[in-house]
Amino acid sequence: MRPAVLAWMLILLAACGGPSVEAVRNLDGPPVARIAAFGDSLTAGTGVEPGQAWPAQLEEILGMPVDNRGRAGDTTASGLDRLDEVLETKPRLVIVGLGGNDFLRQVPRDETERNLKAIVDRLQQGGAAVVLLGMDLGLFTDEYSPIYARVAKEKGAWLIPDTLDGVLDDPLLRQDDRIHPNAAGHRVMAERIAKGLRPLLERMKP
Repeated sequence: MRPAVLAWMLILLAACGGPSVEAVRNLDGPPVARIAAFGDSLTAGTGVEPGQAWPAQLEEILGMPVDNRGRAGDTTASGLDRLDEVLETKPRLVIVGLGGNDFLRQVPRDETERNLKAIVDRLQQGGAAVVLLGMDLGLFTDEYSPIYARVAKEKGAWLIPDTLDGVLDDPLLRQDDRIHPNAAGHRVMAERIAKGLRPLLERMKP
């Protein structure tokens, strides 16, 4: 195989969440009956109707229940503190979308990374397969993508990168506050997440 072709294949694999679905922990077990979406205001759907937030739109796309466990204002630290509310439902698949408030509050990035690792650890210990949503965060460059990639690789989580790419830059997809998507922006997120989830859901079928 020519080097250029191989390079493009590696890029495509990375864009789909990593080189191998089999590297994701906790894939074996009962089939996925519902999905838990765990995050901050982007998951909760601040500023849009409940049926317009990406978890509700993801439910519509997949035809599978998606529990919205988002809470506005959550950092990775406060998310870690309330993990029990998710774990008590014994989820098989959890989508984690945290980090935006860490950036806004200038939490040191190494602290954000430690918290994300702890969140993934606890969810996996509870038997869940974990999906991380990569967020495009930073003042001048995307400073957080390497964090999500490292955590996913080290902990055996699935990564859906660039979840917010182009959404908050587009006035047609964002609210006036410039930090939350509108209903159309949530639709873009839901479609990206659905596409990123399909390899996992296919592997986790009975």
